[in-house]
Amino acid sequence: MGQEQSLPQNDIENVGNNNLKIIEENINNKQNNKIEENENSTPKELSVETNTLKKNDTEDDVYKSPALSLQSMVKSYNSSNFISLNIFECLVNLCSPTSYPLNHEIWYNLLKREKIPLVNTRKGSFDLNVIISLIGKEINENNNTSRNFTNLIINLLNELKSYKAHNYKLEVGIDVRNSIYIIRLLSKYFIENLSNEQIIDLFNNNEDINKTSTDNNKDKTDNESVNKDEEKTSEKNEEINHDNESVDKVEDKNNENMEIIKNDSESVNIVKDKNNENDEEIKNTIQSDNKYEKTNLESLIEELFNLIIYLPHSSGNNIEFYEEVLNTLIIFSASRYNNDIKSTQNYILTVIFKVLSEKEDNKILTRKVITKLLLNLMYSSDQKNGLFARVLRKSSLYLSSISKKSLYLFLIFTNQPNKLAKNELPYLINEISNSQMLEDTSTQNLEELNLEISFQNLYTLIYEKLYDNEELCLLLYQLISQNEAFRSFTLSKFDPELLLLPLLQSLYVSFKEKTNFNKIYTLLITLLIMSQDEIYTETLQKIEIDHPSWFMDNNLKKISLSNFTLIILLKIIQINLVKYKDIYLHSNCLAILANLSIKMDNIHHYAAQKLIGFLELIQKMYTKMKNINKEESNQENNDMELIINEDLIMLLLEIINSCFINSLKTNLQLVYFVMRGKEIINSLKDVERFKEPVENILYTINYFESKIIFEEDLPSSDDIMRQIIQISRSWTPDNLKKSEPIKFKFVEEKDYSLFFLPYIYNIIYTNTLFFLQ
Repeated sequence: MGQEQSLPQNDIENVGNNNLKIIEENINNKQNNKIEENENSTPKELSVETNTLKKNDTEDDVYKSPALSLQSMVKSYNSSNFISLNIFECLVNLCSPTSYPLNHEIWYNLLKREKIPLVNTRKGSFDLNVIISLIGKEINENNNTSRNFTNLIINLLNELKSYKAHNYKLEVGIDVRNSIYIIRLLSKYFIENLSNEQIIDLFNNNEDINKTSTDNNKDKTDNESVNKDEEKTSEKNEEINHDNESVDKVEDKNNENMEIIKNDSESVNIVKDKNNENDEEIKNTIQSDNKYEKTNLESLIEELFNLIIYLPHSSGNNIEFYEEVLNTLIIFSASRYNNDIKSTQNYILTVIFKVLSEKEDNKILTRKVITKLLLNLMYSSDQKNGLFARVLRKSSLYLSSISKKSLYLFLIFTNQPNKLAKNELPYLINEISNSQMLEDTSTQNLEELNLEISFQNLYTLIYEKLYDNEELCLLLYQLISQNEAFRSFTLSKFDPELLLLPLLQSLYVSFKEKTNFNKIYTLLITLLIMSQDEIYTETLQKIEIDHPSWFMDNNLKKISLSNFTLIILLKIIQINLVKYKDIYLHSNCLAILANLSIKMDNIHHYAAQKLIGFLELIQKMYTKMKNINKEESNQENNDMELIINEDLIMLLLEIINSCFINSLKTNLQLVYFVMRGKEIINSLKDVERFKEPVENILYTINYFESKIIFEEDLPSSDDIMRQIIQISRSWTPDNLKKSEPIKFKFVEEKDYSLFFLPYIYNIIYTNTLFFLQ
């Protein structure tokens, strides 16, 4: 064994996290000789794979210039707070036609020398997008020659597979974080500006660039060795003898720790160190992963999903990297919104759903991803620790950055068209079930993540932060409409005001401030679905609340949830009728009112007053429109308004009629205000559509008026109410014409993604700095 000597090699092998490195003896000797010859030069630190060299030692260190526009920017570039001159120079050179092997100094300067700071201002984001656009354009033109971008992808994949082989226990390095950040920036440009074929070429151009580069280096080194042999043959022989003696000494000393493995097919002895068995296992794991035929993009997306599931939030570096993984997937998923969705597909988004939907063995991966995103929403926070930081987090009205971005991805994945999602992923939300989980998700068995979450914790998060986080409105709608278990859990709560009041506040304030119709539609549909449950609406009648501080119209003191909901909806309809005239909004508000009226008891005097006042307003508009139609020949627009007003009047009459038939004795405030508005009801009796409810209402008014005793002085409102209460004891609804109560049910459109996806993208574009134009 002491006589066995390995032949010198001229290349460097990098595997995984640079754990396996081979640095050849003859290269080291040459480098040391060069350092001695240039003692007066300032040494420059190079990449981890090489020893210290002089910057001007080889021609490979001279960066070749790409496009003149970028090169001129380098000369005049001033370092900013989002990208340094060093990073800018490296990016400019990497987008050139020159191919740089991974052991080149430029990669160290780009990935390991410094952390690229995140952009946190709109101006910085805009400036960075301009720079990335220029660089992305050059990379697209030159990557077929240089393959530098593809090389960056492959290197990142090797690093991520190394983390996976170590069960994600390693600390995330600055090079991995910088790599994924650069890929995210460039990918956004590629998706928005390149064709699918060009994107495929950029990500999946798998010619072995490392092999080509190292072969070139080997030929160059061999030529240098031949020249040295011709000049200094005797010195070379002495070096070889010295090397042989050194190798013999090392091999004798470590003889007990080494073993010889016979390769029967090639009859070659391979020396293997027992202490490196773990590294060999890691290498075998990575190689076995590579045997599976996947494109680079498929492998990258799968590794990103694995990071979402398994990467622990154990340090600030890990948390920052985890958020960057979320950012990258958001860019991959949402960037197509800049294109025409109907005519252009986002290839990367298609690959995401291929990973999540198509393969049988990835169904478990999909369920884990969806579950983990929801767990991130509920439990993730920033890296601040300590009692004071935890108290601030708990009292914060806003979601943490990781929570919000996890929710973005959840909404994107579960609202895609069925064609793209293969009819599977959107339906996973139906399978989410309730489980009593610990708050500390680090104690959870990540292998058992299977769409089980704590409904109570999620419900608490939603009602605490619904008003200040628009994304939660979409999540609430999706859970209420598509998950029967969560809907039953929500509607069975004994304290429905915890969720209902923030929801009503969001509706009320939306019309007081800048009107957000997407949010209003989402909340109204959610409320409509909830109002379909009669037990829930009956519960709203029984629970009284104090005057909410945000409601500025009147001091209500004590009022039931059902009455307060009625007041808010009437307010919304009135504003919409005068200002916006949105038919869809009218329809949803009227449907909710109709569902509430079935169990409407003890209508508050302010709610009754608003109801009759609103009826009077609509009646006047209706009469005015009818008169205009008689005089004008062009009636198309007027007919539409007339139909809307007629629908409103009919619904209000049905609500009053339903209360008189089913619960008059508990709605005497409504009787009082209807009697005061008798003229309004009389004006509607000649319209055929209103005939049945009007007859019932007029019969009721006449019944009470006939029994009220008017003395010489006009009675006060209190006197009239006392008489109404007394008369109601002998009241019977037998003489009223019975009718089936009107009940509305929400039916979701098959192509609901056509509404929700643009809404989701709009939220992302508004609340992040990714997509500034």
